[in-house]
Amino acid sequence: MTVAGLVVVGAIVTGAVVLSGGDDGPKAMKLVTPKTLDDGTYTLDKGTDDLDNEGTSVQGSMPEGATSVLAQYKRSDDDNSGLAFSGMYGDISDPDTVRDEMFKGFAGGDGSPSVERKRKRFEPTGADGPSVECEVVKLYDRIYAPACVWAEETDAAMVLDVNAENTSVSDADMDSFAKVTAGIYQDTRKPA
Repeated sequence: MTVAGLVVVGAIVTGAVVLSGGDDGPKAMKLVTPKTLDDGTYTLDKGTDDLDNEGTSVQGSMPEGATSVLAQYKRSDDDNSGLAFSGMYGDISDPDTVRDEMFKGFAGGDGSPSVERKRKRFEPTGADGPSVECEVVKLYDRIYAPACVWAEETDAAMVLDVNAENTSVSDADMDSFAKVTAGIYQDTRKPA
């Protein structure tokens, strides 16, 4: 098992999301994919260009004016585990709708991932930090993975922790991964 192919799981929104064009909003941000995340726990395996060259691209399904960013990371201590990152940046007029759309990919059926623990909102670094929502999904009929999303007026992303050792729903710790996601939020968001 590898994290290949999981980058776009449930992660990118449809054309139903409207991007605003106003200049009165928050400072413009972009998403980047650093070489490591979570203090070196995850190492970049493939970025947006690599995945695009392999045929994994969602840019065509993005709302006009949005830019997609995809990445696969491997766990430093386990080549069979990793992290999938997928997001977008631009002027997002309805972050709540974007967040909901990102989670829709985990509807289940036809071998697709299914939700095993319902969404919960976290503020892992307090009121001044990001608000993330997480749920636990079942992948490959045997691995349980926390998936966390943030969505703001400038950017949105889903982070999926694929750990081959998480073989029961209790192994997938949403609280802990919400804290990891808050760090990834800090590491991947840069001024545009």
